[in-house]
Amino acid sequence: QMSDSDLGEPDEDMYALEGMYMPNPGEYPPVKFPFDETNTTTSDLRGHKKRVQTIGWSPCGKKLATGGTEPVARVWDVEQGAGKGASSELAGHAAQIEQLRFEPVKGQSLVTVSADKTAKVWDVRSGKCTSTVTTQGELMNVAWSPDGRYFAVGNREDVISMIDTNTMKTVWEQKFKFEVNQMMWNQSGSEFFMATGEGKMERLSFDAKTAALTPLESHFAHNGGCYCVDISPNGEMFALGAADAIVSMWETKTHVCYDTVVRLDCPIRAVSYSFDNKYLAAASEDLFIDVADTKTGRCVAQIKTTEAMNSIAFSPKELVLAYAGDSVVHLWSAFSGINIEKKK
Repeated sequence: QMSDSDLGEPDEDMYALEGMYMPNPGEYPPVKFPFDETNTTTSDLRGHKKRVQTIGWSPCGKKLATGGTEPVARVWDVEQGAGKGASSELAGHAAQIEQLRFEPVKGQSLVTVSADKTAKVWDVRSGKCTSTVTTQGELMNVAWSPDGRYFAVGNREDVISMIDTNTMKTVWEQKFKFEVNQMMWNQSGSEFFMATGEGKMERLSFDAKTAALTPLESHFAHNGGCYCVDISPNGEMFALGAADAIVSMWETKTHVCYDTVVRLDCPIRAVSYSFDNKYLAAASEDLFIDVADTKTGRCVAQIKTTEAMNSIAFSPKELVLAYAGDSVVHLWSAFSGINIEKKK
């Protein structure tokens, strides 16, 4: 039997992995994104006292509405995405504001929904509430039809109600058997999309005469609940964000998932397409916002944050992203980018 001394001195090469190369710290340069601090700026909008959890742009891109855990919303006069200008306060709710949306045609009205069970419509220019719709449950989400005729509200019991803006009355209502998170119409107004807690995207037809929704198709998309959905401005793509920390990118015509974004580690809270359909932003509790190329899924920017994001929204007119996680609203503006399709 051999003793340890008979084995001789250990050969250091025995402990090296053959062919393995270990770079020195700092040998590899940091990843270069098409958008970084050299061609982007960030400005802040300060006025809220508490956490902001919903953001919406006017269709002209000149005004930005924000709301959150305080019972007031603010409308900011945003000058070409620079974040300069005054804001007006919309006060009237008795509880926090869960979501808001501008009327999509002229943008002169804004709807806010609250935990106080009401939806309020505001005249943006005067800052006055023009209508209040009282519902049976605490409201969580809202969407406006593309022609401005109806808006849909959803409550914590997963009841969706259609409000006719001519009468400000509920004209259709239904309780769904699944958790309804974010919802929106497609560009033509003929279909209605829902991101659900079952990990599915529900697609329903919309009857413009009766405001009724009829199920069309159910797409299993994620292994966790789907929290958010957005449709590209040209209507050719849509994206879902879910609890599994994945963003799925879909073709609208074929309903095929053609790519995924897996760079975030936490559940996806918000997704938003840029006005030119080229980019998709996604936010979560990770301390950065991922901006992806919609054709390739490649990362074109990582916007650093200091807190978890609650809401993000690209401007409908320029490459400006509004986002918020605390009481400060941030505007990320990109001046120019690299055509990454030509990069080797």
